[in-house]
Amino acid sequence: MSFSILICLLSGFFWAVFDLTRKLSLKYIDSKVLLLLFTFVQIIIFLIWCLKDTFYVNIVSYLIPGIVLIILGIFSALLFLKSIKESDLSLTIPLLSFSPLFSSLFSFIFLDEELSKTQYLGVFSIIFGTLSLYSNAFNITQIFKSVIHITRNQSAKLMLLVALCWSVTPVLDKMCLKHSSINVHGFIQAFATFLILFLISMKQLLILQKLKTKHLNLIFFTVIIGTFATITQFYAILFNFVPIMESIKRAIGQFSAVLFGSLFFDEKFSLQKIIGIIFISSGVFIII
Repeated sequence: MSFSILICLLSGFFWAVFDLTRKLSLKYIDSKVLLLLFTFVQIIIFLIWCLKDTFYVNIVSYLIPGIVLIILGIFSALLFLKSIKESDLSLTIPLLSFSPLFSSLFSFIFLDEELSKTQYLGVFSIIFGTLSLYSNAFNITQIFKSVIHITRNQSAKLMLLVALCWSVTPVLDKMCLKHSSINVHGFIQAFATFLILFLISMKQLLILQKLKTKHLNLIFFTVIIGTFATITQFYAILFNFVPIMESIKRAIGQFSAVLFGSLFFDEKFSLQKIIGIIFISSGVFIII
């Protein structure tokens, strides 16, 4: 297995665990505070990295995609946290598998990255598997009706919007990384996000004083895992086309969502979910 694929798999694993711990953490903390703590830890790590290693940034070329990325990142992260808090993990996270389709379009427009016909088949296999998760039975009629089920579910609609946003963010990341090193890019994004969130969530920070040690440990573990997920994704998009990275990441996320949903939240493990996972996994193998 090549290093480029390995780093995608590693990134996908970290994001899957991050999805789980975020949902668990949201039982005890506001979504804005969780995101604020996440960016605070990132600031420390990326600042140390900048001090210990070389860095560069062409601020003129970086500015526009960097600002758009900050705004889009905050908006999509808050939507994501709201969605997973209010609905089953196994029925919301799989909707992010639409992001490889969206990212293939955006990466073609902005980065001139084009997949082969076989790889596009893999992307559609992932999407087909996701639709089957929402179907009442495994037949074409019910699978197409699953689109109706998605549009009637508020959390599902929010997650589709997140998928659209998150299909753009790695493209913007890759555009930014053409004009900066990973460490300074991570620091700029984390610092700017932290400042904005701090201004809108200062009062909610008081809740941290009331949390038990075990809950604080869970939150700390969550932000550390999220930081590893972010760093490995930066490397993954440097060595791979964005749609390939997104497809691998999302497939791992879908499988983990069904597994974690059953283990930690007593979500039903149905035949449709098993079939969906098979199609999603097959799509990844086709893409690789």
